[in-house]
Amino acid sequence: MKNPDLTFAQIKKIGKFSNLDITTSLSHIKEIENYRNLLIIKSETTRYAKFTVYPINREQLLKIILIGLTQIDENIEIFSRKLQKYNIIHSSGLVLIDGEIYFECYLNLSLNDEKYKDLKIFLDKNKSKFKDIKIEELSLSKSKVNLNGYMEN
Repeated sequence: MKNPDLTFAQIKKIGKFSNLDITTSLSHIKEIENYRNLLIIKSETTRYAKFTVYPINREQLLKIILIGLTQIDENIEIFSRKLQKYNIIHSSGLVLIDGEIYFECYLNLSLNDEKYKDLKIFLDKNKSKFKDIKIEELSLSKSKVNLNGYMEN
């Protein structure tokens, strides 16, 4: 089986209004006017689709994919705590698929940030714990989310 994507995400610019057309209002988010973009993460299975929306100011951020965790022990907790210092926005948690453990997280970090070099060293030191580690950078989509629910170009 090909390695599954646990989540799909995009960054959209915030338009003028405060309602997203999934009948979700963003007006409850404190100081929403201080954010320029939304990180929209979709996870789906054959039984459901779930959307999670985060207001952000960045136009790029990183998605880390850890594939095939070799064993779960107290070291995974230490690894997780150290990963948190790179500003996790969203995490899939540990997911078991066809006997393999996967983990995805989105970090408030880009490839150009100074902290990225530290992250890369940290992941390289821990690569023996996983079958594979992937780093993807997400960038701002050209279309906007008009928070009344319509896509704008």
